[in-house]
Amino acid sequence: MLKNYKIGITHNNVIIEKGLLLKVAYCEFSNSPQFSDVHPKFLNSRPMEAGKESLKLLQATLNGAVDGIVVFDQKKNICQYNCNFMKMWNVDEITLVTTDYESLLTLMMEQLNNPEDYIEKEKELYAHPDMESCDDFERKDGKIFERYSKPQWFEGTIVGRVLSFRDITKYRDVEREMAHLERMNVIGEMAAGIGHEVRNPMTTIRGFLQILLNKRECIRQWEYYALMIEELDRANGIITEFLSLAKEKGICLQYRNINEIIHSLIPLIEADAIIANKYIKLELSQIPELSLDEKEIRQLILNLVRNSLDAMKPGTYVTIKTYQENDTIVLAVKDQGGGIPPETLKNIGKAFFTTKEQGTGLGLAICYRIAARHHGVINVETSKNGTTFFIRFMTSKTVKPSA
Repeated sequence: MLKNYKIGITHNNVIIEKGLLLKVAYCEFSNSPQFSDVHPKFLNSRPMEAGKESLKLLQATLNGAVDGIVVFDQKKNICQYNCNFMKMWNVDEITLVTTDYESLLTLMMEQLNNPEDYIEKEKELYAHPDMESCDDFERKDGKIFERYSKPQWFEGTIVGRVLSFRDITKYRDVEREMAHLERMNVIGEMAAGIGHEVRNPMTTIRGFLQILLNKRECIRQWEYYALMIEELDRANGIITEFLSLAKEKGICLQYRNINEIIHSLIPLIEADAIIANKYIKLELSQIPELSLDEKEIRQLILNLVRNSLDAMKPGTYVTIKTYQENDTIVLAVKDQGGGIPPETLKNIGKAFFTTKEQGTGLGLAICYRIAARHHGVINVETSKNGTTFFIRFMTSKTVKPSA
C-alpha cells in the first residue's frame, strides 16, 4: 500500500515523492482496485500530463505570492510550500522535502524571540481544527512576521491547515515612529503651554533668594540659599529643554557650515573633556554650507558630545567627524564606551527615557527633534567598542546654490 506523502517542486522539475500524483499514476496504468481511496474526480478528469501541468501552475502561483506559505495535512505532513517561505525561515528545499513537522517547527523556533508563545498557539490551533488565527512573532534578528493560520477545506471537510507569513517589520517601524512623533508633539504642546508660566514665578523666587543671600543676617544660612538657587537653576534648565521640544518652535535658518559651528564649540567641549580626563578628536572634511539654525545645531552637538563623554572611561576619545556621502552631509559623534544594550537602544530618543541617575531623558529627544526640524535623520551604530551617532542632512534640499 502506498502512503500519502508530500509533493514538492523545484525550478524545472516536478519532484513526486510517494505522493498523491504517484498514486494516481499507479492507478491509471495498473487499474489496481486497491487504491479506491484516491478521489474519483481527480482520476476521471485529469490525465497524468495535465496533472503535472496543473501542479506546476499551482506552484508558480504560490511562488508569486508575497507571503511565505506552507501547507500541512491533518497528520501534520508538509504538503506544499513556496519560495518565500524558504527565504523567510532560512530553510532549503531539501530540508523541507525530507523533514517532518516537528523538525521544521524546531528550525523555526530557533529563530524566534519567544518560541513558547508560538508553540502554545500551534497547540491551540491543532486542538481546534476549524479555528482561524492571526498573530505576530518577532525573530531574533529583529524582523516581525505576521502569521495567518487557516484550515484547508475540501468539499466540506477539513483536510489540512494553511499558514502564511508576512514580513511586517517596516510597517511596525513606521507605526512606532508615528507613535513616537505623536508623543513628542504632545510633550511639545505641553511645554509651549506651561513652560513660560512656570518660569515666571521661579525667576521671582530666585531673585529674592539672591537678595537674601547677600544680607548679613542670612550669612549663616548661605549654603542653604546657594543650594536653593542651584536647584532652581536646574529646574529652569529642564524647562528650557521642554521648550526645545515645542511642536511649532520657530527656527532661524541661515547658511552655515557645520565645521565652523564645531570649531566655535571646541573650547567649551574640550573644557568638559579635560575635567573628566578625556579627549576630543576632530576629523572634519570639506563640506558645503547648509541652511541651519546655528543655536539648535550647537545644542545638538553639545548634547551628543556630552552624552558620549558620560559613556566613556578616563583616557578615551570622542571623535567628531563630518563628511559628504552622496546627497547627504553627515555629522558623526563617536565614543569609546561600552556600547548601548539592545533593550536601551530600542528606547533611544524617547522623551523621559534615561539611564542616568540625574538625567531628565530629554537630551537625545531634543537632538531627534532638532534633526527633524532640519530635515535630518539620526542613525545609531553600537558595539562593545563604542557607539556612533550619525546625523544626516539632505543637501538636495538645503545646500546653498552656487552664485
